[in-house]
Amino acid sequence: MGSWRPESAPGLLSWREEAGRPGEQQPGQAPVALPLGALRRFVSREGQPQRRPLERCELCSALLLPTHRHLLAPERRQVLCVCDPCALLFRAGSQAGQGQYRLIPERYRWLRDLELTDAEWEALGLPVNLVYLFYSSPAGRMLAFYPGPAGATESLLDLDGWQGLVARYPLLGELLPDVEALLVNRVRGARETYLVPIDVCYRLTGLIRACWRGLSGGLEVEQVLRTFFAELQEQAEIVTTAAGRAAPDLGEGEHDTGS
Repeated sequence: MGSWRPESAPGLLSWREEAGRPGEQQPGQAPVALPLGALRRFVSREGQPQRRPLERCELCSALLLPTHRHLLAPERRQVLCVCDPCALLFRAGSQAGQGQYRLIPERYRWLRDLELTDAEWEALGLPVNLVYLFYSSPAGRMLAFYPGPAGATESLLDLDGWQGLVARYPLLGELLPDVEALLVNRVRGARETYLVPIDVCYRLTGLIRACWRGLSGGLEVEQVLRTFFAELQEQAEIVTTAAGRAAPDLGEGEHDTGS
C-alpha cells in the first residue's frame, strides 16, 4: 500500500489513501480505489494525464481492470481490490461472504427528500456537518466518523437518536452492515443525505486529508467537496425515503448506480 501525494498521483481511479506505518492506521481509514473520475483534475499536475500503474487482485494476483470490485475486512476496516471472479465468491448469501471479508455493494442512493431537521441532527449529538455512519458488526452498534485533515475521527457519542431516525425513515434500517453507510453533508447550508458503499466515505476522507490546508482547510477543500457531491448526485439513484422507491424522472437527467 504505497503512500500518495497530490503531485505524484496516477489519477483518482487508482488512488490509495496513505495508510501510515504498520500499526498506526486510524479508525475508519483504509486504502481504497476511487471511481469518481471527475475529481482527477484536482490531483493531476496542471491537468495533464498521468500513467496509472497496473493493479492486481489482492486475493489471486490477476490483473485488474480500471473498474473493479472491492472487499472489506470488517475487523480491520481494510479494503481490498479484487477481480470479478474473486468478487463472485463473496456475493450475498455465499459461504465465503459469511467469512472475514464482505463484498462492498455498488449502489449509490440519494435520499433527496430526506433533510434532517436541526432537532434530529442535535439528537444524534454530532458536532460537525460532514459525517458518515454505518453499523459495525465487530462493535455490535452504529458508528459515526468525521472526515478531516487527520483522516477519519470516530465519534465517541452513543448516537441515542439513531433509532428514532430509523423509525421515521425506515429506509435507513436497510443499510448493509459494515459495507454501506449513511453519508450526511450539511456543510455551508447543504442538507444532503446519501446511502453509499463504505469505500466512498473512505475516498472522501482521503481527498479531504490530501487537500486540507491551514486551520480551515482552504478553498481547494471546498471545491473538492462541491465536485465530489455533484458527481455523486449524477451517479446516484434518487430514492424516496417513505417507501424506498426510486423517484420519478423529473427531467433533470437519468440517475443510475454506476460505479
